[in-house]
Amino acid sequence: MKILFPILLIVAVVGCSKKELYSNLQNNHAHSCQRLKSNQYDDCMSQYNDSYEDYTHKREGTLGK
Repeated sequence: MKILFPILLIVAVVGCSKKELYSNLQNNHAHSCQRLKSNQYDDCMSQYNDSYEDYTHKREGTLGK
């Protein structure tokens, strides 16, 4: 059982595209913002509103590609 979970996790991660992983991370972050008060919520949500394409464009610019 201890070996099965990591194997399933690896299979699940490999099966997802980078775009899907980014989307899932964005959803998790947005969910964590829901616990905050309204002014903090807006600030929190504004940090996670980039599309995957915007994210990759910014990332490539930062990395100098």
